[in-house]
Amino acid sequence: MSKSSAPSSPLQNPLWQFSLEFYRHPQVAPFLLDCQDRRGADVCLLLWASYVTARGDLLSDESWRVADRGLAPRRRIISSVRRLRRWLGRLRPRARSLYEWCKRYELKLEQRQLAALWKLQQETWPQDRSALELAGQQYGLLQKEQARWAGLIASYRTQRA
Repeated sequence: MSKSSAPSSPLQNPLWQFSLEFYRHPQVAPFLLDCQDRRGADVCLLLWASYVTARGDLLSDESWRVADRGLAPRRRIISSVRRLRRWLGRLRPRARSLYEWCKRYELKLEQRQLAALWKLQQETWPQDRSALELAGQQYGLLQKEQARWAGLIASYRTQRA
């Protein structure tokens, strides 16, 4: 995997920038959130897999396992904040400011999670598996879901070219 130049801040890295842009691309957020809600998928891992795929790179079972296990404690924290945010969302407008605070905090936690994945990305790993295949296997994504995901990445790359 080719290494990119060091970002100005560990939090402001190419994976974070890709994630912000890709997530705003039409149909990406609904797809990723559906995978999160119905399959228990970690959106940050899905964004990482999308980034790797968009670059035309591969991952290994080992790198995926390290990422998945290493991020598990953060994933639990993010999930707790997300549940609180969603609960507060049902109380709006009374809890609007607290809801917005939770939303910003959840995004900061996800940015840190993506920074950890970026750091892992910079290490040398074997490259022998499709990132989408690894994620699909992890979260039980059907072939048609993986094909839709690949199509979203291809559409994003086309628009960026």
